[in-house]
Amino acid sequence: MKQNIIAVDFDGTLCENKWPEIGMPNEELIEYLKRRQTNGEKLILWTSRNEEQTKDAVEWCKKYGLIFDAVNDNLPEIVEAFGGNCRKIFANEYIDDRNRSINSCRERSSMERWAENEVAIACRREKPDRKDGEWDHGCACYESALKAFNSLCEDGHSGFSIGLTKAILNRLIDNKPLLPIEDTDDGWNKCNFERKDGSKEYQSKRMSSLFKKVKEDGTVEYNDVNRYHGVNIENPNVSYHSGLIDSVMGELYPITMPYMPSDRAYKVYTEDFLTDPKNGDYDTVGILYVITPSMEKVEINRYFKEAPNGFAEIDESEYVKRKMKVQWDDLLSSDFKGIKEAFGFELHDWQKKYLKGELDSFPNGRGNGKTFAMNLKALLGDGDTVTFDELKRRYRMSNQECIYVNNILDMNAKLCAAGFTTNIIKRR
Repeated sequence: MKQNIIAVDFDGTLCENKWPEIGMPNEELIEYLKRRQTNGEKLILWTSRNEEQTKDAVEWCKKYGLIFDAVNDNLPEIVEAFGGNCRKIFANEYIDDRNRSINSCRERSSMERWAENEVAIACRREKPDRKDGEWDHGCACYESALKAFNSLCEDGHSGFSIGLTKAILNRLIDNKPLLPIEDTDDGWNKCNFERKDGSKEYQSKRMSSLFKKVKEDGTVEYNDVNRYHGVNIENPNVSYHSGLIDSVMGELYPITMPYMPSDRAYKVYTEDFLTDPKNGDYDTVGILYVITPSMEKVEINRYFKEAPNGFAEIDESEYVKRKMKVQWDDLLSSDFKGIKEAFGFELHDWQKKYLKGELDSFPNGRGNGKTFAMNLKALLGDGDTVTFDELKRRYRMSNQECIYVNNILDMNAKLCAAGFTTNIIKRR
């Protein structure tokens, strides 16, 4: 390794600036310099303190394990190389709180002045009563962004090149590799846990979210735990991770090598509910559709229920019935309040009893709501599900069936608009 010489300031750098006293230590910088020394690099204390104050600074640094190779002086090898001890301290790096880069010593562009003004406005709004030198988390974020922006401008970036640099920076911030990952022997670390199926797990050295599973028969599977974000349709602003989602999406969009993760994750929209309280938070899951990184919506419509080991897939009819069981229990507990909201009128007491299974016979007469109650139970009760295609076939059979279909489809539309799930489904 090339030997580096580092010259470091004391007040305001190794410690908080409380001159002539010694302020609180900059422990992060101290540990950093100690690691550099461990790698064979040389360290010079470079301070404007007087002789006695400098001795105090050296002793203070020793307490933190920081021992200098020279203090306000050149290293012997530099003196020998230069043929004398020059007044300027030679170093490859200078660490000082008052340091300024050469590129910053120039006239700022209009773009830089505009950015500086924008950050100043934002900081005044963030902390209106902020005093000079006072640290504020929100303002610090704005000012760090300004430093990064100015650095790009100092390097001569603008227009197209600054866009490319931004894309590269965003991938680094998101912990995404800049080039595709290859499946090479030296690209993985073996995970220190054993799987019941005898397979072995490896983690990518370049991408901590990427794993490789090697089965006993030599079959290889890859999984990027950041590739799929679950989004519950009841709470669309919060994403989550799920092994079930990984499994389903891995079948649809398997990872192959070389692998280059997209800038966006796959957003997988789901819903879940609980049919049996003993099963915890939920026992039924619907994986409805996915928005791909290219913003394409792809229907999935796969359904699962809790099983002794994980989840077992079920068809849409069973999924709908499980969902409707929860819905029906909610209706009973609310005395059918949701029905009034859907249709604009209160159910008769006898209709409620009929829906609850407590009525032996209907009241006599036409127009008393018997057909409405029967249709409501057919749509929301525990009867069989029916598809739109099946209803269309009934529509063509007779005039009486046609009226029945029209009535039930009209009721179905109002119930669905109110957020209900009904026995009419798009497909089996």
